Amino acid sequence: MKRIAASAFLAVMGSAFLFASGVENKTNMSTGYLRNPSRNTEAKRPEASYYNIAGTAFMKNGLHIEAGNQFVFKEYGNELNTGNALSIYGISDYYSNDETTVWLYPDADFVYKHDKFAIFGNFGVYAGGGSLEYSEGTSATTLLFAGAAKKNLAAGQNETAQKFLGAAKNHSLKVTSITYGGQLGGAYKFLDNLSFAAGLRYVHGTQTMSIKSNYFSGLRNGSNEISYKANGYTVSGVFGIHWQPIEVVDLAVQYQSKSSVKYKVTDVDGNLAEKFNIENGKTFHTDLPAALNLGAGWQALENLYLSTSFNYYFNTFADQNSILGETDYANSWEIALGADWKICKWLSYSAGIQYGKQGTKDGSNSTFNPVLDSVCFGTGVEIYPTEELTLAFSGLFAKYFDTDYYLQDTYKTTLSKKVTNLSFGVTYHFPNL
Repeated sequence: MKRIAASAFLAVMGSAFLFASGVENKTNMSTGYLRNPSRNTEAKRPEASYYNIAGTAFMKNGLHIEAGNQFVFKEYGNELNTGNALSIYGISDYYSNDETTVWLYPDADFVYKHDKFAIFGNFGVYAGGGSLEYSEGTSATTLLFAGAAKKNLAAGQNETAQKFLGAAKNHSLKVTSITYGGQLGGAYKFLDNLSFAAGLRYVHGTQTMSIKSNYFSGLRNGSNEISYKANGYTVSGVFGIHWQPIEVVDLAVQYQSKSSVKYKVTDVDGNLAEKFNIENGKTFHTDLPAALNLGAGWQALENLYLSTSFNYYFNTFADQNSILGETDYANSWEIALGADWKICKWLSYSAGIQYGKQGTKDGSNSTFNPVLDSVCFGTGVEIYPTEELTLAFSGLFAKYFDTDYYLQDTYKTTLSKKVTNLSFGVTYHFPNL
């Protein structure tokens, strides 16, 4: 029973909702990213406080403030193919999906620049991002209860087996996972064309899970729900260098150290939770892996900026576990190309494309929150009503590639998802502060 539970909960408790190329790490941290995913040489906008902290030393003097919000439209699904293994229980192919829309996904940045110094700060959703709901459960949870039914049937406990089978066919699942983060630091321009920056990053993660079924009460659960909450936090560092070998070329390197987040389980509800090894006070780590961010940009024309960005995530050096055990992800990476074109004094247009290669394996993924390779297309505009005010509107569509995932090394599940992000942001520059 515990082995079945571990397989299922490891599958459903991935926390990297929405976009993530390091399994956990998020990259959609601003309206600018949705407009053009190549952000690693950013040195004009306050979103540099996340993507290129050393670039803040190249910004104009004064105080820059930016705030935005994203609207995320998503559909996650999985299809279970058990062949004839569970057909005797009336379970063969099982499909489920989530179409929960995220209406609040905020971000904020500030940069204060004076001569060669800059102070920067950032706030956003560094991992997770919201709730996922499956009204009919997932392939993993269906297998969990079907496996329990099979075990009880073999032991001659037919009544209990029928109740677990009923739970397999009739249950719902909801997980909320949000990791808020912020960083604060400073940058210094050692030479006219070279700067260094360092900062501290604080992240606070929360997770809640709830599985409901009318059959739980008959299994001496005490209610129709199994649920828990978990919280964790940590502080880590981020470092960067920005160099202009010639006036029209930008080169940037940034390193985000691992954020080791230790979660503690609280508010466990349901007597069946013990059978799944869910206990109050239990701890586990779901880290944000270290990341290396590289960028190159070229001011090809006075009104046209071209750039490329590469991010590499060291998943193998992080503990990306769930409440019940360990996971095994390889390192992952993403590469992006983009262009920013200033059409006129009051309008600019941006577009970009990004490919992300995940570190998943046949036995390491999530039926609840599929981790899939993807190609993302972003575009948007900036409008300048005044010289100091910028209004930004953008959208990004992610094409994910279906992949097969084997639960308990036997049952194949085909994972899929679709995500579209829309965003708006406002930036204001106070030049005299």
